[in-house]
Amino acid sequence: MRLPFILVTFLLPTMATAADPVDYRKDIRPVLQERCYACHGSLAQKAKLRVDSAANLLKAGAIVPGKPGDSELIIRVSSGNDETRMPPEGHPLKPEQIAKLKAWVEQGAKVPADDAQEPDPRDHWSFRTPIRPALPKNANSIDAFIAAKWTEKGLTPVPPADKRVLLRRVYIDLIGLPPTAEQTEAFLKDASPNAYEKVVDQLLASPQYGERWGRHFLDIWRYSDWWGLGAELRNSQRHIWHWRDWVVESFNADLGYDEMIRQMLAADELYPTDPQKLRATGYLARSYFLFNRTSWLDEVTEHVGKGFLGLTFNCAKCHDHKYDPIKQTDFYQFRAIFEPYQVRTDLVPGEPDAMKDGIPRAFDCNLDAKTPFHIRGDERNPDKDRVVNPGVPQFLNPDGLKIAVVKLPPEAYQPLRRPEIAETLRKPAEAKLAAAKVKLAKAEAIVNGRAAFLAWAAIPSRTAVTAAEKELADVIATIANPAKSASPLGSVKSAESNVEPATSKTRPFPATSTGRRTALANWLADAKNPLTARVAVNHLWLRHFGKPLVANVFEFGRRGTAPSHLELLDWLAVELMENKWSFKHVHKLMVTSNVYRLSSAATASDSAKLDSENRYLWRQNPIRMESQVVRDSLLHLGGDLDMTRGGPPVLAAAQEASKRRSMYFFHSHNDHNKLLDVFDNANVLDCYRRTESIVPQQALALWNSRLAMAMSVKINDSLHSRLGDADDTKFVNAAFETVLGTSPTKDELATCLETLTELRTALKDVKDARKRARLQVVQALINHNDFVTVR
Repeated sequence: MRLPFILVTFLLPTMATAADPVDYRKDIRPVLQERCYACHGSLAQKAKLRVDSAANLLKAGAIVPGKPGDSELIIRVSSGNDETRMPPEGHPLKPEQIAKLKAWVEQGAKVPADDAQEPDPRDHWSFRTPIRPALPKNANSIDAFIAAKWTEKGLTPVPPADKRVLLRRVYIDLIGLPPTAEQTEAFLKDASPNAYEKVVDQLLASPQYGERWGRHFLDIWRYSDWWGLGAELRNSQRHIWHWRDWVVESFNADLGYDEMIRQMLAADELYPTDPQKLRATGYLARSYFLFNRTSWLDEVTEHVGKGFLGLTFNCAKCHDHKYDPIKQTDFYQFRAIFEPYQVRTDLVPGEPDAMKDGIPRAFDCNLDAKTPFHIRGDERNPDKDRVVNPGVPQFLNPDGLKIAVVKLPPEAYQPLRRPEIAETLRKPAEAKLAAAKVKLAKAEAIVNGRAAFLAWAAIPSRTAVTAAEKELADVIATIANPAKSASPLGSVKSAESNVEPATSKTRPFPATSTGRRTALANWLADAKNPLTARVAVNHLWLRHFGKPLVANVFEFGRRGTAPSHLELLDWLAVELMENKWSFKHVHKLMVTSNVYRLSSAATASDSAKLDSENRYLWRQNPIRMESQVVRDSLLHLGGDLDMTRGGPPVLAAAQEASKRRSMYFFHSHNDHNKLLDVFDNANVLDCYRRTESIVPQQALALWNSRLAMAMSVKINDSLHSRLGDADDTKFVNAAFETVLGTSPTKDELATCLETLTELRTALKDVKDARKRARLQVVQALINHNDFVTVR
């Protein structure tokens, strides 16, 4: 059958023939790398075959130059038999890929002279412990590394940013709020050489710093309030805000990142009687899922790997990792570290009802729980003969985890031994008895003053007193001997599943913990760990400079992109570790560097041509404000922001009227704030890096929302109060400086003045037309791109 001419024309360019020269690097190696290297490369050599170089193919006899029909590689990839076809998993190679391979072999299987097999994956840059590289002495070492790249690439940096622009940049970077007019004026008047450094120190000492940077890392750690169906909790935990408050407090106290890791993963083993530190294990409580334990622990395994190590363990759930030396066994061994843990809610002093308040926390509940090994990742098909022990990939830790069982103090597994909790339970019982006695006394007074036949009226009150006395006696007895309590009281274990039997729900807590999570936390926080510090400083760099040093912040493996500045990344990682893992120390290094203080203006220059994506930071990157910063900035500039910190989240129904910072809004997979969502709020399922969109709804929200309109009025009122009878030129300048943190250009000033004249004419019959016209300018500036952009 003859094909239609148009179809033949369409197919011809995609089908390789012997006449079409085939490029090994362009056409062949990428196919082999994507589909064959995982089983026949440096990671594994199944059937003793490697296909990661032409020499290996020839040596194994997989190809016979000039004879595709005799080449085993071609025969296997072309096979229609699923038993013999390669690759055995996934879809077959595309017809055009097979055609390229055939043509390449037919043309003699030519390869470049420098063709070589893959290097040992253990030598990948991120799997080697970082070492502080040598560098010339410099006021700020960051600048030395960046300048070296400028020289290497022939780049010339732009001039420093305007002082107003820089001040707004560092304020929003460090505390998530723009500077006030008074703060800006004070900075501009300060002629001392360390004026900027003083501002940085003040911001790092500000309690708003912890809110700003705590929110960044809560993104990474997938913070979410509870959600489910109606009142049924299915995901996360009630009162998870205690963990959020711990995060904010930890950043403000400059708690070392190594200690943050230890507390989040294992405070119940390391500090079992310290409720303040136990809040940190909300990190693990957040991953709770009622219906499927495998889904729950799959998420823990995936996000501990991505969040702390920058590795995709989840890619090894069904088979060995295709790129990194992570075996399928490693996935399940990593999961086994978390297998015993469950979640419970400990009472807080003064509140006996865990539904109203309590600290959600992790604890090892099922000490003998076995980790299944799912064949091909299918939980319906476990390998019943395989024993899975807890551990981490051997290539990262050849000596293995040092796990030691933890003996817990009685207060940890019998919370009633804590005096404040015993008092919390005793007081309501005593109050209940006292109220019952008062009611009985009133009833008896009525009976005594009337006929005897009314004596029955006091019976319910006597019954209530008797019941209250018994309740108090039971509480006192339980407090006196908590070991004999039928349930570990008012601390409430979350259901392990939707079909958990009643006997499991009320059994006593274990007196020991496995120590597995402590061992993991200590390994993660060890200076010899090649990944933890690198991943952390990469997150800091991303949020200060708009782009990370490693492009994919959770993929430091071989599939990811090499760092733009490897020596700088390693220097920062070592600097973090050698300075008590202090984030504030690294923040200050970054924001006081000269490269941070560069202008973000993308002027036409040779540098723009040589490095159009600004990979080598010859200018600063403009950064889009996160949704919380947009809302908080409006309230702050309007003088209406409530700076109260911590506590339960603001529920959805109260959010529109609330003046609190946006990080305190109730936010879950089911509950969203519409304004924050318009500006790309955090996805609670996975948010290692915020998305950035520019859509019409954002402009509509900044012009029409009640918040934007109300704050425009307040900003306008504030400007008039401060400026008095100032003319339009002074007003426009002050409005730009307040809302955008910069002065208007000549053209912008001229346009605004012309607009004000036209508006006053249009509003001539309206009361206070001058002020109303200026309000329109303020609203326009709030809609300006520079309001939602950190320049």
